[in-house]
Amino acid sequence: MQLKWIIYLFVCLKFLNAQINIFSENPGFIHVKSDTTAVPIYINGNLIGHTPIFKPIPVLEGIHHISSHPPSIRDPFLQYSNTDDMKQVFVMSGDTVEVLLDTYLLTNRLNQMKKDYYFTNYVGIGISLLVIWQLWILSSQ
Repeated sequence: MQLKWIIYLFVCLKFLNAQINIFSENPGFIHVKSDTTAVPIYINGNLIGHTPIFKPIPVLEGIHHISSHPPSIRDPFLQYSNTDDMKQVFVMSGDTVEVLLDTYLLTNRLNQMKKDYYFTNYVGIGISLLVIWQLWILSSQ
């Protein structure tokens, strides 16, 4: 019985020692705006919400990546690079950074990057076939 009260006392004292605030220092804020409604907003790969977001989002001080697409569905050749879709911002403690995601221009740019990627693949395949054809000609003589 006495052991039960000792454990209960330790648990209660542990709550007194718990962290009172979510942030140990003053957080920075990111205010995200978009030219389109219902655009999903991802900060560091985590879904925050959909536009319009009226309140600034509290974040820790440091570099943050803001995007309208999750990293899992981005194209593999663009997954590890920063595109116009992904904004990289540095947030200082107590500061508010405003970010504008222009999704219309992003869609056009992403489509152009895909076309360029496919074009370079087709050119590479064509050159490879020419090299094989030349080797075949040389080996048949």
